[in-house]
Amino acid sequence: MAVIVVTMSQLLLFLVSWLIVAASPETTMRSLLSSEGFRWFFGSFVYNVTTPPLVWIIVSAMAYGTINHSSILKIWRKGRGEWTYRQTFAFRIVLVQLLAFALFITLVAFIPHAPLLSATGSLQHSSFLHSIIPVTAAAMVIAAGTFGMLTATMRTFADVVKAMVKGVERAAILIVLYIFAAELFFSVAYVFRLEI
Repeated sequence: MAVIVVTMSQLLLFLVSWLIVAASPETTMRSLLSSEGFRWFFGSFVYNVTTPPLVWIIVSAMAYGTINHSSILKIWRKGRGEWTYRQTFAFRIVLVQLLAFALFITLVAFIPHAPLLSATGSLQHSSFLHSIIPVTAAAMVIAAGTFGMLTATMRTFADVVKAMVKGVERAAILIVLYIFAAELFFSVAYVFRLEI
């Protein structure tokens, strides 16, 4: 339903921008139905949709799929008294991994002259902030994948990859919605000459 609403809004923007520019040529608005508008719409489509939020959706979906198929949260909710020896051992290994990850992030982002700080030595506009969602998702994939393999809910690395794919399958509607919404957003910016 949301995709339909966004698509209809895009079509309406095509029509309204054309009508306003045709009725009032001195306006600063641009028409999407002009030759310039058509060139912009088709020529910038890939640039418009390949933005960080698309990557965030995909890597978060991969992490979700791995966490879901590893059963780590389901087993965690059962409580420590009901864990098997194998599950307890797996949780300990995951804890060590997460602590190592936290130490690594501290060393590369939070000490003076760390490599992921910005050129001015701050977190603002740093490589760390630009990569925090993918890096966190990767840590979740590694932790959940390790847990799954240690508890035999996932038997091989191929099972971990399949879990990531399942997560992306579950998020497919979000990816489609994002693509349509991003193009609408940039189309509005183009029509009204907004600086993005």
